[in-house]
Amino acid sequence: MSKWEDITAKFASASRSLPLGHLVTDENFGLFEAMSAIELMDPKMDAGMLCNKDLCKIGSAEEAISAGLLPLTLDLKDTIGVSDELVCCICTWLDGHSLAQTVLTCLYLHAVPQIKSPVLTSICNAALKCCELINYIVSTSGCYEEEDFSTCTYGYNINPGFSTSKIIAMLKDCEEDINKKTKRGGEVSPEETALIHRLNFWKYFLIVLYKVQTFEKKHMSSLKADLSKLFHTVAPIISTLDAGTQPLINEQKHRQMIGYEYLINQKLLSSTPPRYIEIMDRSKMTEYLMRLFAHMDLMTRISDSTTLSSIIRFFVRFSEQTPCTLSRSCLFHLFLVEGKVLGDEPFTKFIKHEIRTFSYPISFFSPHYCDGNVKQTVDTFLEETSICIQNYIQAMCHNKGRQRRKLGALLPELNELYKKSENYDSMLHGYLSATDPSANHLRSFSCWVLFITVEVMIKYLLIGWELELYSIHEAHYVYCYLEYLFSWLRQTVICGQDQISSGEAVEKKMAKRNKNMKRRKREKNHHMVLQMTNVYQMMSHGYIKAMEGFAIQGKLEGYLDRKFDQEELRFRQRFAPFAISMPIPLEFTNYPSLSFIIANAPSGKEQDLFKESLENFTSVKDILERIPPQHSVDYLAKVVKMNCVQMSLVVKGHNKDSKKPPILDFSICQNVPFIKVI
Repeated sequence: MSKWEDITAKFASASRSLPLGHLVTDENFGLFEAMSAIELMDPKMDAGMLCNKDLCKIGSAEEAISAGLLPLTLDLKDTIGVSDELVCCICTWLDGHSLAQTVLTCLYLHAVPQIKSPVLTSICNAALKCCELINYIVSTSGCYEEEDFSTCTYGYNINPGFSTSKIIAMLKDCEEDINKKTKRGGEVSPEETALIHRLNFWKYFLIVLYKVQTFEKKHMSSLKADLSKLFHTVAPIISTLDAGTQPLINEQKHRQMIGYEYLINQKLLSSTPPRYIEIMDRSKMTEYLMRLFAHMDLMTRISDSTTLSSIIRFFVRFSEQTPCTLSRSCLFHLFLVEGKVLGDEPFTKFIKHEIRTFSYPISFFSPHYCDGNVKQTVDTFLEETSICIQNYIQAMCHNKGRQRRKLGALLPELNELYKKSENYDSMLHGYLSATDPSANHLRSFSCWVLFITVEVMIKYLLIGWELELYSIHEAHYVYCYLEYLFSWLRQTVICGQDQISSGEAVEKKMAKRNKNMKRRKREKNHHMVLQMTNVYQMMSHGYIKAMEGFAIQGKLEGYLDRKFDQEELRFRQRFAPFAISMPIPLEFTNYPSLSFIIANAPSGKEQDLFKESLENFTSVKDILERIPPQHSVDYLAKVVKMNCVQMSLVVKGHNKDSKKPPILDFSICQNVPFIKVI
């Protein structure tokens, strides 16, 4: 027999021995497990604490039909209510809850063949098919985590037994039956009109999901048209939300709705206590649908991205919209169909074009590429690169928290690819220089791989600001590392420019020998990349000097308490994923810590630092003002102007005696703040 012991006092006593900021960890229990754990006996997390098992009077749909509690024919008001509640359940499922506790609480879905109403039968079949398609799209895309989406069906078969086209035909027949009343001279009631709006919604939702699942590039225009129609079905539903039966909340706070038993599947769940679930109400459901369809419409613009760099930018900007799991999964599902971009062209073709634009490798020239050894080496490199870049793009389709974790895990893969690219460069250089001594292939592949690696590292750090992971005193070493990474980025771009010059010289030489040889037109985009790299590097330097000045003024004194200060430990933990061979990690010994700066700062040093910060922001402002409007840097220019104003006030002594720390405000841009001195 088990003997229970109260360990509360022992636990509290043991926790007092932990230094500030430390957590208990074990081989099988870390921060991830702690954050994923369910807090027992908390009604908001542990559904067992609701003590609601006696409220469930029905064990199955068949039992409900036998007891006369599940009518098989419904009037229009109840049909509309059941349809709206189904959509609410699907939205709750998409929001991260289990299928069993949301959609499958609808008893009609378990007894579709017994339903006598053709309209309700069509709606139930459409709902099941939509769930099947959603489950397929999300699970095959692999852009979700446990907290985002649950693919488990708990043994239920959510395949309605009909094809998508058959269910769409059913929905159309139901709509036509109602419209025939108008043709015969009769009037369509408001409930019938509301029901037509629901039938239209299910029809277009099913069509859109089916076209995403079976996507082909030639169908992109029709997908956009259907998405537009789907988006416009939500407004009529909003205006007729009151037309259907509404759910009731009884005295025990138990939700009641005709055709639903919300507790029926509680016993089917795993042995861990199920999470507390509230079905989304109808007003929130319509808001959710509007956001979902807006994001799905945005995802179709991926077809406008014709280069790898523009594709990566699109995924980054799409992620900034905070889309839901389904829209992120649909985007990745559209983007990559059987290793082809939009199901049309091989992904390796986009990578090859990107590398040609960046470093112009001579192995891509027609005479050299025809060589068997050269072609095999190049193709092997492109195949290996495509796996890493696909993982990078897929990582950008995860939620922000997981995105950062995925990018950190991607760095060792990129580091391994960098080592291989150096070997491939060396091999190709040996092949090509044997026939043409002027041919140089060293660093042609590796400098591009290094460029991508540094970009991923920068993105990893910037997402930390979006997730609010850094405290104000950490801004100094975060921006120090960013400045260091931007200097590496600049070096890789310059290296790419040098390779281009070398490649063009070889190509020109080859063109003189072969009069029929056509020289390729090359896109020159390095100037803009270099300019923006300089902008971000100078901005980082501006933030560094501002933080150093604030630290000397004592505005960060509360955060840099010497008793608990372990700056080196924090530094190493923050940048642990960057422990790769290239770029060479920035060591703490080479980092000018705030503690060292405060201890060695002469009198009045903060004013010099503030002036230096202002000069950097002013220089950035001047650069941004000269950039053409099509590059969309207005948001950045606004942040820089505000920083110039703030730093000019600080130089003049604004709030000099205040010990309150400055605020980094990210309201304009998610990862580039303006400084507020209070």
